[in-house]
Amino acid sequence: MKHLVLAALAATAMALPLRADPLEEARVAYLAAWEGAPLAVRRAMLVSQPATSYGLPDERATNAFAADEPVLIYLEPVGYGWREAGGLNEFGVRVAVRALTPAGDQLFAKEDFLILSTTSRDRPTEFFANVTLNMSGFPRGRVDLELTLSDLASEETATVTLPLVLE
Repeated sequence: MKHLVLAALAATAMALPLRADPLEEARVAYLAAWEGAPLAVRRAMLVSQPATSYGLPDERATNAFAADEPVLIYLEPVGYGWREAGGLNEFGVRVAVRALTPAGDQLFAKEDFLILSTTSRDRPTEFFANVTLNMSGFPRGRVDLELTLSDLASEETATVTLPLVLE
């Protein structure tokens, strides 16, 4: 008798219309908004050490660096796309770097300085990057670091500038 009751309950449950999970509905709406947004950089900051996880940067107290001290940067891109790669979603950015004087003279430039990509079965929206630059040999004084991120899944770019003082 118990098996008949369970079978009847299971049949009734199968006949009822499925209710969508409110969190999944919100996720679908969020991803639709994400896909309509341009590539941008939510957070770009100088840090005292590389971040070990998304959302855990240790912001540096100053933008002044000693002559041979590495410049550590934390980036959080948003609005990037995903492309199909062997049944998975590949996503990421290329990072180009330029170092400029306050007058706008270029001291250094490197396209594809860093290429960051990963894959997932899902479409993650929490992605971060650690960037390390060696500024030894650069003239002392103010330098503006310009980082241009290019989406791997589209033609979109986003640029951020971080002012430094090299001592």
